[in-house]
Amino acid sequence: MLTPLFSVVIPVYNRAATLEGALRSVVAQTCQDFEIVVVDDGSTDDPAVTVRTVGDDRIRLIRQENRGGGAARNRGIDEARGKYVALLDSDDRFQPQHLATMRNLLDGQSNILGYAPVIADRGRGRRVLKPLRCIAPREHMASYLLCDRGFIPTMTMVVDTPLAQKVRFAENLRSAEDTDFAIRLYLGGCRFVMAEKPGAVWRDGRDNLPMIDWIESLRFRIPNRAYYGCYGWAIAKSVAVTSLPRALRLYAIAVSRGCYRPSVAAIVFMQIFLPDSAYRWISDTAIACFGRFWDARRPPISAHP
Repeated sequence: MLTPLFSVVIPVYNRAATLEGALRSVVAQTCQDFEIVVVDDGSTDDPAVTVRTVGDDRIRLIRQENRGGGAARNRGIDEARGKYVALLDSDDRFQPQHLATMRNLLDGQSNILGYAPVIADRGRGRRVLKPLRCIAPREHMASYLLCDRGFIPTMTMVVDTPLAQKVRFAENLRSAEDTDFAIRLYLGGCRFVMAEKPGAVWRDGRDNLPMIDWIESLRFRIPNRAYYGCYGWAIAKSVAVTSLPRALRLYAIAVSRGCYRPSVAAIVFMQIFLPDSAYRWISDTAIACFGRFWDARRPPISAHP
């Protein structure tokens, strides 16, 4: 059997209804040199029916007891036969050119992760492009992700299979798995390169689960700015559900330590303390008014040395 160029790893848990769209988006790629590894993480809605409906011999379905997204991705990575692992979530969809773009981006490179912006689908016809910019040269990944609205979309990540098998996803996390994976790759010397065009459509949603154990495990490996920035943003969003005063204190500490630029500090404040519908309205309105200006400023490709 010939080795495919890409192993597309798709973990699924009770999302048989959306899995078909994800699978068909891979089958429709302009680059056809791939296999698809679907890892059923203990679903009760039988994704095997969806796999049979799509009916492509390149799809392998692997079942395991429910162990979480990180464990399901790791199982898929371990089963991968391709030169590269390409990640996709079961409710997202690749753009048709994504694998071809990654092939051109990664050809002849080593110790590198390729990724692409995503079209964030917020429902009711609202779509925005994320991230607004890529990581800058000499910028620490933790600071980029935790202090400046950075984003390395899991569903467009493509990395050498041996490197993915070495670093792996943290299986003890129920949130921030992608953030943790990117930071540990960075700490291991991996370079990140972002394509110019979006590579996937992402069903955007907020995740406010606590990340205290995770950020404490990285305490002395990342900049202080990133450490306090995480508390003042992601963790404060979770805390605000039960204690607005505590969330405000975490936010104030981060701001007083200079974790965010003024414009980012304003956005973080709105995300924490405004109702979700109000923040979404303000965000969508701003993007509609200033989106072209932001697009003009965003560098198309960047890698950290």
